[in-house]
Amino acid sequence: MKMTLSEKTFHVLLNLFMLIVGLIHILPVMNIFARSLSSTSMVAGGLVWFLPKNFNTAGWIYIIQRTNYLSGLQNSIIITTAGTSIALAVTILSAYTLSHLNLKGRSVIIAIYVGTMIFSAGMLPNYFQIRSYGLLNTRWALILPTVVNPYYMFVMIKYMQNVPDSLEEAALIDGASYKRILLSIIIPVSKAGIATIAVFYSVNYWNKYFDALLYITRQHLKPITLYLFELIKSTGMTEGRGEVDLIASMSIEIMQASAVVLTVLPILAIYPLMQRYFVKGTMEGAIKG
Repeated sequence: MKMTLSEKTFHVLLNLFMLIVGLIHILPVMNIFARSLSSTSMVAGGLVWFLPKNFNTAGWIYIIQRTNYLSGLQNSIIITTAGTSIALAVTILSAYTLSHLNLKGRSVIIAIYVGTMIFSAGMLPNYFQIRSYGLLNTRWALILPTVVNPYYMFVMIKYMQNVPDSLEEAALIDGASYKRILLSIIIPVSKAGIATIAVFYSVNYWNKYFDALLYITRQHLKPITLYLFELIKSTGMTEGRGEVDLIASMSIEIMQASAVVLTVLPILAIYPLMQRYFVKGTMEGAIKG
């Protein structure tokens, strides 16, 4: 079908708008990345924009070798891996159960989930609850409280409801159990949605900064986001006193940029691996949801 002039103009303006939005998001990231790999003189002179100048890895080397970066990275990997695995298991089981419209008490259970999305106990009650469970200064304090996200569960319910009922009915007639149906039919058909939810859960667990600030005080248990906050805070205070520390031709600004890049890179590595399922999942959710 041939587009009219107004439709062509709309598409051009829309593409231009999306290009501008994309550049607004990507250019600051490129600038941080370039500064982390540039020399002190280039960064101090404001000559670094989107490509490194006088390539220098001193910032990366310092962050990896002389700070608690590796300890924070290990904690974040453990928290993200364990949290995402448990959250996916609980979300899939809950969604599969609630996807059956004939489930007794289904409306009440869903109303409870919706209530948790609207009402929150607040920071202090949550802290006292975590303390009463003995979870302070444990990784479980960052895993268990958000092991179920009601919004993600509702998205998963919608995916599972899109699976034809005839598939499940045929499996039941053949003598398959609900466990067998879930593992052999529902999960394979819903893998795009599961991959999408997995990415969301992974990012949420990786970015556990405020919860870690509240519940974790032991240095060896702090995740990488809390490490980044403390590093930037400490270097900012040092810079405020005028004590600009140069280590292996590296300024505080380069050290901060290097810490940010090294904190973001591991979680960014997930997207290329999950991109095919992630794009498919988000498109299906937009069309069918």
